[in-house]
Amino acid sequence: MKKSYFCDILYVVVTPINENPARERILLLLKKKGPLSIEELSEHMGITPMGIRQHLLSLERKGFVNYFSRRHGVGRPAFLYRLTEKADDLFQKAYHNFTLNALRDIEKNEGRDKVDAIFRWRKERILKDKKDALSDKKTLRERVYALGDILDSDGYLIDLYEDDNSFFLKQYNCPILKIASEFKEACKYELQIYRDLLRKDIIRPECISDRNSSCTYIIPKNP
Repeated sequence: MKKSYFCDILYVVVTPINENPARERILLLLKKKGPLSIEELSEHMGITPMGIRQHLLSLERKGFVNYFSRRHGVGRPAFLYRLTEKADDLFQKAYHNFTLNALRDIEKNEGRDKVDAIFRWRKERILKDKKDALSDKKTLRERVYALGDILDSDGYLIDLYEDDNSFFLKQYNCPILKIASEFKEACKYELQIYRDLLRKDIIRPECISDRNSSCTYIIPKNP
């Protein structure tokens, strides 16, 4: 029976926990123990409820915690604090390890052509999404700068500038670097995506997966 594989490239931006020690400990407690009240946090940490309340207010403003009410019998409901989805990204993930191992298994069992096909399928999906996002851009300049904005919002850390002959798009972050360093198909199809989107013979003299400081794309202005 022929095997079939479906694999998408997963990544997570891991943000260090740079809160003060008390707030870090609150985040860790909520991660380990689930929703807790101010009184429970106070008991765990040996900090007054007023102090806990101030730390929670700061974390709430940053979008790391929220609260909900829970009633037990008569009397005032208890307010329990919990982590938000945004806070979950503070804790390291290993999605790239899962994806790398899956790609290695596919290569071992189905060959490198199957790996190439997976990245090609990914390219077609991304290309469709990006084309839709750029569909109202009429000029090359509009498309280039709109693409830069999209990539920047996706976490690529973009610089974009131009001279009389070309646009220069520099990416200082690769969200799938660990994968691209082993499977160069990721880089090959990313270049093809940009060529297809902008309808230009773009070149990439530098690539982060080759230990350069950025992925640099040169986009000619002339036909």
